[in-house]
Amino acid sequence: MGRADEKLAVQVGSKGYFGKVSLEAEAEDRGGNVTVDFDPSISGEWRTGASFGIDYALDHVTRRSLFPKGGRVRVLSIGGHAVDTTNVVIAFVAANAIYKALGVQPIKRPEFDKNTGVFSFPK
Repeated sequence: MGRADEKLAVQVGSKGYFGKVSLEAEAEDRGGNVTVDFDPSISGEWRTGASFGIDYALDHVTRRSLFPKGGRVRVLSIGGHAVDTTNVVIAFVAANAIYKALGVQPIKRPEFDKNTGVFSFPK
């Protein structure tokens, strides 16, 4: 399937938003399931955000055509800063990274309003 590196680095007034995610996705026979795993070198700090973003993205694509027998998403790295990075930032970046790795443009995707600094994840 593919590999992607995605980054968000934006300043909105006095608040910064920063996150980087590298991942790869591949179709493989996993009994129809898609699993997400993390490189062991990644600390647990932002894994929750990455998992949420990937799950969100996979819920908004035609999983059956992309992963007919299942597949695997492997998060290779997560980058951030103590002040400018949150799990929401990482979720946004991870969702966009998986879309890029899969080569898809879903109808619904997470949004970031650069004027207000608000993230949304449409249902």
